[in-house]
Amino acid sequence: MSTYKYKIVEFAPTEKMSKVFNELGAEGWELVSVTPIRMSVNGRYEAINGGLGGGETSGSFDKIAAYFKKEIKA
Repeated sequence: MSTYKYKIVEFAPTEKMSKVFNELGAEGWELVSVTPIRMSVNGRYEAINGGLGGGETSGSFDKIAAYFKKEIKA
């Protein structure tokens, strides 16, 4: 049975992570997943007609996480 250890690397969407990913790959780390983990949301809401209303919402991702695994040799 295989046993793994895990590493999570957080970065901003504007960062170029290929160098870090290649370095981790050279050390035996396998990239499992990349996902956004934090988002900034801005918006406004106007209530009219007894609580019904509308508004605008916008947002962008602030942080992304990359998940790696590496097999532990027994």
